[in-house]
Amino acid sequence: APPVLLPLPTAPASACLLLMLLALPLAAPSCPMLCTCYSSPPTVSCQANNFSSVPLSLPPSTQRLFLQNNLIRTLRPGTFGSNLLTLWLFSNNLSTIYPGTFRHLQALEELDLGDNRHLRSLEPDTFQGLERLQSLHLYRCQLSSLPGNIFRGLVSLQYLYLQENSLLHLQDDLFADLANLSHLFLHGNRLRLLTEHVFRGLGSLDRLLLHGNRLQGVHRAAFRGLSRLTILYLFNNSLASLPGEALADLPSLEFLRLNANPWACDCRARPLWAWFQRARVSSSDVTCAPPRSARAETCARSARPTSRRVRPRHPRGRAAAPAATAPPTTCTGWPRPGAPRRLLGGYGGEDQRGEQTCPGAACQAPPDSRGPALSAGLPSPLLCLLLLVPHHL
Repeated sequence: APPVLLPLPTAPASACLLLMLLALPLAAPSCPMLCTCYSSPPTVSCQANNFSSVPLSLPPSTQRLFLQNNLIRTLRPGTFGSNLLTLWLFSNNLSTIYPGTFRHLQALEELDLGDNRHLRSLEPDTFQGLERLQSLHLYRCQLSSLPGNIFRGLVSLQYLYLQENSLLHLQDDLFADLANLSHLFLHGNRLRLLTEHVFRGLGSLDRLLLHGNRLQGVHRAAFRGLSRLTILYLFNNSLASLPGEALADLPSLEFLRLNANPWACDCRARPLWAWFQRARVSSSDVTCAPPRSARAETCARSARPTSRRVRPRHPRGRAAAPAATAPPTTCTGWPRPGAPRRLLGGYGGEDQRGEQTCPGAACQAPPDSRGPALSAGLPSPLLCLLLLVPHHL
C-alpha cells in the first residue's frame, strides 16, 4: 500500500502552535544546593555551609549574594555575575584574590571582605572598575601594607573599614580619589606616623577613627583639607604632643578623644593648649604622663610668675571645688570655659561585621587615664602657670 502522506499544517495552525510555545514558562535558574534563594530582589544566601569555593551554578540575575562564614580560600575572575549589588564574603579563609575578580561588577555597591585572617596582601588593581562601590569592608584581616593605587577610581565610596589590621604605614595620597568618603575606620592597626598628605583628597570626610594605634607623631598639616570632619579619635596611642596647627585645620570638629596617651605637660603642651583656648569641642580628659627628667621643671621656671590659682572647671563654666585627693595648688584640668572635659556622643558596641567603632567597654577610657588632667607626676605647681601664660609670650 502506498504510504499515507499527512497534510502539512495550514498557516493559521502553524501560527497557533508558535504562540503556544512562546506562552510556556521559561525554566527558572536553579538555586545552588544548600543555599536559599529569593526572587525580589534576586538573592542567594549560602552562608555557613562550609563551602571551600564559590558555588558554580549561581543564577545570573542575582543582585545580593551572601557567602559569609564559609571556608572559601580563593577568588578568581568570572566567578560572579555582573548584576551583583551586594557581595558578602566576610569570615572565610580568603588568602588570594586574583586580579580581575571584581572588574566586571560595575553595579556593585557593597563589598565585604572583612574578618579573613589569611588575607595578607592585595593586588593594586583588586578593586579596579568598581565605580559605584559605596561601602568596602577590609577589617580584621592581616594587611600590613596597601598598594598606593589600591583605591584609585572608587569615586563613589562613602564607607571604608580598615580597622584591626596590621598596617604600619599609609603613604601620601592613598585616598586621593575618595572625594565622597564620609567614614574612615583605621583603629586597631600599628600606625606610628601621620604624614603631611596622608589624607589629601578627603574633603567629605565626617569621621576619622585612629585610636588603638602606635602613633608617635602627627604632621602639622596632616588634617589639612578635612573641612567637614566632625569626629576624630586619637585615644590609646603613644602621643606625647600634638601640633595645634593640625587641629586648627578642622573647623567643623565637634568630638575629639585624646585620652590614654602619654601627654607631656611641659613646653610641648603649649600648641595644644593654645588650640583648646580657642576651640569649642567636646573632648575627653587629657592626662599627663610622669616626666622623665627635670626638663619640665626648667621649662616651668621660665614662665612669667602669676598668683592665679587654677581650679578645675565645671562643664558649664563654673569653678568646681578641688578634688579631695588633689592639693589645692595642683593643676587639675584644662580651664576651658563652656567646654566639657569628656567626650560626649561616643559609640557603643560593635557587631560581627565591625560596623561600629569599638566594642562595649573599650569605648570607655581606662580607669587610670580618667583622673585629674595635667596632674600626674608634676614636679611643681609652677608647671600649671606655664599653661596659663599667653601663647605669644
